[in-house]
Amino acid sequence: MELEKPESTFDQDVLKIDDTLYTVNVQEIEVFIEQCRRFMPLQSNNDFELMTQEISDSLVEFTRGDVPMEQIRPQLLFLREIGFLLKGFLTPAEED
Repeated sequence: MELEKPESTFDQDVLKIDDTLYTVNVQEIEVFIEQCRRFMPLQSNNDFELMTQEISDSLVEFTRGDVPMEQIRPQLLFLREIGFLLKGFLTPAEED
């Protein structure tokens, strides 16, 4: 995978994956971050890594049955937002 900016075909960044060009949807990333801010702190990039670690830990703890649903609610919401991000992150680039 490589990030490239073709000379005049596109006016935004493009990813090339297996000879297919995809535009980078910066607006989708902005929406993702704003949605995440509704249920988790975002003071640094480490917050995303911490959340994924908490999700993993919570799932392990939840299997014991002693973790209330409200305690893992932010992690589940984060996973949902990741799904939306991944769904809209890459859009096939259309050449003019």
